[in-house]
Amino acid sequence: MKNKALSTLMATAITATLVLPMSTANAASSQIQSNSYETHVAAAKKVIGESVTIKNITKDTVITSNGTFRIQSALKPLFDTSNKAALTNARATIVVKNGQITDVTSLILNKAGTSKKSVYFDGGDAQISGDLTVNADYVKIQDVSVDGQLIITNRVKKAVTLDEVAVEETITLKPIVTKKVSWLYVTLIDMKSSNINLERTKVNISSDQTLSKVDVVGKVTSFEAMSNIEKLTIDVANDFSLYGEGKIEQIVVKGGTKVALDSGHLVNNVQVDDSRVSVTLPVIDKKELNTLIASPPYVQVSVNGYDVLNTDKWTTQTERTAFESVVTSARAVANNNSASQEQVKNAISQYKNALAVYQAAQKSGTKYGYGDKASLQSLINSVQYVTVSWNNGSDVYYNNPWTTQSEKNAIDSAVSSAQAVVNNYYASQTDIANAINNLNNAIWTYKNAYKYGNNGYYIEKTSLQTLITSATTGIGSVSNKGDGSDVPLYSQWTTLSEYQKIMYAIEQAQLVYNNYQATQTEITNAFNNLNDALIYYNNMKTTKYN
Repeated sequence: MKNKALSTLMATAITATLVLPMSTANAASSQIQSNSYETHVAAAKKVIGESVTIKNITKDTVITSNGTFRIQSALKPLFDTSNKAALTNARATIVVKNGQITDVTSLILNKAGTSKKSVYFDGGDAQISGDLTVNADYVKIQDVSVDGQLIITNRVKKAVTLDEVAVEETITLKPIVTKKVSWLYVTLIDMKSSNINLERTKVNISSDQTLSKVDVVGKVTSFEAMSNIEKLTIDVANDFSLYGEGKIEQIVVKGGTKVALDSGHLVNNVQVDDSRVSVTLPVIDKKELNTLIASPPYVQVSVNGYDVLNTDKWTTQTERTAFESVVTSARAVANNNSASQEQVKNAISQYKNALAVYQAAQKSGTKYGYGDKASLQSLINSVQYVTVSWNNGSDVYYNNPWTTQSEKNAIDSAVSSAQAVVNNYYASQTDIANAINNLNNAIWTYKNAYKYGNNGYYIEKTSLQTLITSATTGIGSVSNKGDGSDVPLYSQWTTLSEYQKIMYAIEQAQLVYNNYQATQTEITNAFNNLNDALIYYNNMKTTKYN
């Protein structure tokens, strides 16, 4: 990774290269010296070749500001006529021998698409032996090999897509200097072993492949990753928030002020190198672990099974103690507020392995008894009660199970009825069988009524509801014809397509708001998504004046 001073020089140089036109004298000189060398400042390194602006493409030639050149066969996919739109006014550094382009040592794409129609650049598996720079919105690049960096400049403000692009160095997103920054959506398709250098805030990266390395640096305040990441390094100047979902093997925090990592990601390890940074750790998912330890399936303990009914299972005390030890360890992890997701995962794995061993050791008893009341009593004793909440779980610690009082009363009633059968000397085998069946059903109903507490995590939904209300009341007229001729005079209108988009965004936000178990990260993401959709919708409104 280049240092910050060099990054600043590169960013400045890119702007200069893209904005300043080539003088007539320089152009003439470049045409005469077809094999000249220049320093490509955009990549902050010496790049072999001559700098040209691409004017047009034919089947066999490239027409540039420095003349017309034939194309070496290996490079023809880059300059295929299907790429004519994408290469319009593109800036390239080329190596020319005997009037033929033999190498492309840098390429800057300046042609933008729209939200409805992207500009496609298909490299056909050809190679760019230097940097590839994307300098416009709604560009989709596919099937090209880049020996240097793939640079996304600050002029890309909405979206860019990379599909099967092999980048030797890093995918670098340059910072944007403006007070109001919208989210930039970067889609990676079949991009293996991608290394990303993120210098820009409010970037959403989605990938169907695991990202090898993501370095977040500089004045980045927020980043949303909808993907798996092997290593995420955060070295920012101020506050930072991570959003998204997926699995992150390791997060390293090197700098920042307040760094919030409580996204929807499953994080195995967090390393904080700077003790001065205040880090909000990832939310650890203990739901499965809490469910497992809520009611371990213990059986009776016996020496030889003679005292255990033939309908019941038993183990020795040694086998019972071994399983209990693992259950105790799992409960310690569940109750440890500092436990990592990796520790939780290991505790679940160890519990399941120990349970398999414990169940394999179980044997049936050999005692026959009238009515098998012992089985019913064993089932009664197995009931594991959880906390009763009077405030919808807000008085129960986060991720701990709870039920309402009425649900607790239902299981109490079932237990009392079963105990009455046990205590009834004249109870028949049918009475006992029915009691076992009824209690089993009550236990199943009780466990399925479990909900999980949220004490310690304040879920703020007011802002989301306010935005939903604002978006709903701000809906304008809809032109089914698409030209506004069918809407009232002086009304604001959009096409049916834009109306459907904002209504879908409102519907998704309302679903999150209505979800009692929604996390703060989900609420925040829903707010951001609806806010972006509302901004886009308002920008698409047109007022009818005649």
